[in-house]
Amino acid sequence: MGKHGFFILVALAVIWLILAETVSWMSLAMGLLIAAFVVFFSDKFLPRVTKATTVRFSKLIFYPFYLLGQVYLAGFSMLKFVITGAKVDLVPVKTTLKSEPLKVLLMDSMTFVPGSISLDIEDDTITMLWFYDKKIDKDKLSNDEIGRLLKTGLEKRLLKAEIPEDEIIVLNVREGEE
Repeated sequence: MGKHGFFILVALAVIWLILAETVSWMSLAMGLLIAAFVVFFSDKFLPRVTKATTVRFSKLIFYPFYLLGQVYLAGFSMLKFVITGAKVDLVPVKTTLKSEPLKVLLMDSMTFVPGSISLDIEDDTITMLWFYDKKIDKDKLSNDEIGRLLKTGLEKRLLKAEIPEDEIIVLNVREGEE
């Protein structure tokens, strides 16, 4: 289990106490028991992690608040489309993110913001279903301009959290393995 397993065990037990909404010895014992099963089975059946993360999670602390603001802004603009109607088209959106977790986070964030739905991600291209104003002539916009409209600054925020490839340290998280 190691020291990381112990911290995970304690964290899961605390989460259990919060969810149970009671602090008693019985609740704590039940939380520790369930947490021990979770840690044991995750050690036994989940794949071994051999590479350090490529994301600085400390840089993502305020990202949910920014995303929530973008959701509201896009929601108000989508009200206009509900009344006047909209066109729909498939568009490729290029990303400069290298980290797979951040690419997926960008893709999910773009889906969360009203007006677009992520369909596929391949290498550095996200295929999006885009709802846009009938008055916009899509043929006059380049894919880069459409991508900037759809990413709404989300990618710029996520780039701050990406660790450059030359700074990534490869670690073996589980003891006793190479």
